[in-house]
Amino acid sequence: MSNVVQMRKLKIQNLTKEPDSFYELQNKYDRIVSVLGGSVQVGQTVNSDIDLIHITRKGLPKSVVTTISNILGISMEKMSSLIHVSLRTIQRKNEDELLNVYSTEQILEIAEVISRGIHVLGSIEAFTKWLHQDIRALNYSKPLDFLDTSFGTSLIKDTLGRIEHGVY
Repeated sequence: MSNVVQMRKLKIQNLTKEPDSFYELQNKYDRIVSVLGGSVQVGQTVNSDIDLIHITRKGLPKSVVTTISNILGISMEKMSSLIHVSLRTIQRKNEDELLNVYSTEQILEIAEVISRGIHVLGSIEAFTKWLHQDIRALNYSKPLDFLDTSFGTSLIKDTLGRIEHGVY
């Protein structure tokens, strides 16, 4: 018996341009690609964590930073602080220039939080509203303020999981 995995060649749309198509995506990797700006933006098929590791090592284009900041409803200055890159450095990069490993990894973690948040809270609007509110479970801090570290994104995903299961 063969354990061959069939690779999908599905074109994933940009969440900000085609929000309705996002809600139909069942695969977590497809949702992450949509959050990042779609298949064209990411530049490769994503079917596993191994693919995410490959993307992290290769780097994501700077244009993804703009896409994520628009989804989060934050300025590029705030976005630059979340990925630990100066605003000036981001401004100097061309849209197709690749980010370093550390910035790419943080963007992928933020994209995973966005995907999970939209799934749990039901819409982009509900998620972004929640992201900017003081949350009791986070010591009355905004979830957005925790997206700058992997421990913070993990905490937010755990909080979303508690909401999903009615433990919050």
